[in-house]
Amino acid sequence: MKYEIDYTFLAKGASKAEEIGTSADLVLGDEAGFGLIPDIGDYVDIPRSRMGERENYRGKVVRRLFRHVLGYCYIRIVVEEVDEATWAQSFS
Repeated sequence: MKYEIDYTFLAKGASKAEEIGTSADLVLGDEAGFGLIPDIGDYVDIPRSRMGERENYRGKVVRRLFRHVLGYCYIRIVVEEVDEATWAQSFS
């Protein structure tokens, strides 16, 4: 099975998540190799967006959606922004 992972970012106060990069930020499986998929509650830090909108996307995974279609598993991961104090407390 091949996995395509798509990250979206939910900024504080926003009602809708924004895309990070392209529709398939990470492809795993078969010839594409191995990787880890963050779970709900995990923190992620994605450096500088490919489009240059932000310095980085940093936050906590709040939702994941797995969609299986013809040998592919498409995974959408929603990362919610956390404030600097929370980030510093967790990783200082």
